[in-house]
Amino acid sequence: MKTCKFNEALVRAAQALQDERLPSRWPVGIVRDIYGKLRFAVDAWRPLAEGEEAEGLQNLAAPDDVYPKAALALLLAAADNLRPYGSSSGVLFRDDFSNPASLFQHPDWYQTLVTAPAWMAEDGSDVPEREIMVRLLDRQVIGQDWLRTRRFNEQGHPPRVVFYGLKGGMGRSTALAMLAYRLAREGKRVLLIDFDLESPGLSGLLLPQDRVATYGLVDWFVEDVVGQGDDVLSDMVSLSPLSDQTRGSIRVAAAMGQGETAYLSKLARAYADTPSPTGPQTFADRMLRITQRLEQQERPDIVLIDSRAGLHDVAAVAISSLASVALLFATDAQQNWQGYRQLFNHWHQRPEVLRQVRNRIVMVQALFPENDQVERAIRFVQNAWDIFSELIYDALEPDAEMPANAFSFDLHNEDGPHFPMRVRWNARFQEFDPLQGRSAGGVDDTDIDLAFGPFVQEVINSLPGLTHE
Repeated sequence: MKTCKFNEALVRAAQALQDERLPSRWPVGIVRDIYGKLRFAVDAWRPLAEGEEAEGLQNLAAPDDVYPKAALALLLAAADNLRPYGSSSGVLFRDDFSNPASLFQHPDWYQTLVTAPAWMAEDGSDVPEREIMVRLLDRQVIGQDWLRTRRFNEQGHPPRVVFYGLKGGMGRSTALAMLAYRLAREGKRVLLIDFDLESPGLSGLLLPQDRVATYGLVDWFVEDVVGQGDDVLSDMVSLSPLSDQTRGSIRVAAAMGQGETAYLSKLARAYADTPSPTGPQTFADRMLRITQRLEQQERPDIVLIDSRAGLHDVAAVAISSLASVALLFATDAQQNWQGYRQLFNHWHQRPEVLRQVRNRIVMVQALFPENDQVERAIRFVQNAWDIFSELIYDALEPDAEMPANAFSFDLHNEDGPHFPMRVRWNARFQEFDPLQGRSAGGVDDTDIDLAFGPFVQEVINSLPGLTHE
């Protein structure tokens, strides 16, 4: 038998479920465990072997709810074909659980697209590549939050803008700081939340040491576990002097508090699930809760969130569950497009998730150069559109009339999320201190408006709930 690798296992399982001999009454799901091993799951009672007597939960089974023996034999043969990614207990039934709903009604089941490659049949005919939709419960050590979205009432909280990039060094934090300044200049109350816990930077950029709050976000996460989160909440936010000469305010909830000496020890515990009367609260639940608590306390007009870079669970929560708008920073480098292709493909394979996140994301062309701007702008738009049209936008037949609810944009449509906002590269913003004036090596309003003015305007235009004065 041909060796089965990780990618092939799910394809083989999906192809096996296309067998017309399997009864349509009981749709078969696939459970993939943290090691990648697969088992089929059927919400029915296991058929008894010859001479076996029903016991325990099986005594509750009505004859019509028992899975056919012939169909079970097909699934067991398919499971054996998945080795080493198969399992000796290749099929799960209701009677394998004291509470069957814990599996069959788990919230992490998703309809998932699996691409079966082209192949040659035994009769020599070519079988083309095709997409198969299966129901998959993917158990993962990390990354589960890329599959979880939370519907929220946009009227129930201020606009939230998430700043995200696959890697650092693209001016993401600087753009966030300059957007905050421009908004404060217009009289807005701006709340900044630094969820980049493993590379905290907002406090160093926007707060002199004597202005850093007593506690940081990491303190709230560890104190919340022992029921003391509210005890530190009022000492977690401080006013940035960047807004001292504005009509508004910039309030910063930093990752790290004043005089921190045990940050790594706290960080190692921050991601833990916590017990609650309704069951364990995940880190995602807690991120959402601290965001809401800070909003209730600060009453901001807008919230700017600095996300963890890379394909990290913190970024997953920020984009999928918190963002009103998620700004995806990129330069026109192949490694950026490869990374975004992997992320977008992950969503593409789960259409339910994709429909929830694609309205929130917008590309940002970072470090937009001073030379060859037309050529570089055209190339960036083309590269972005290529992966959006393949993985994010609805597929439309050539020359077909676009349905009213279709999510699809052509290459030159500036309303499409592939068409980027741009942050211009400016030498004055390299290693600058935003708290210093121009005479001390900093920048002034003219520099900020030149480099960030169009970007700020586009962000504001993307947020209907934020009035622009």
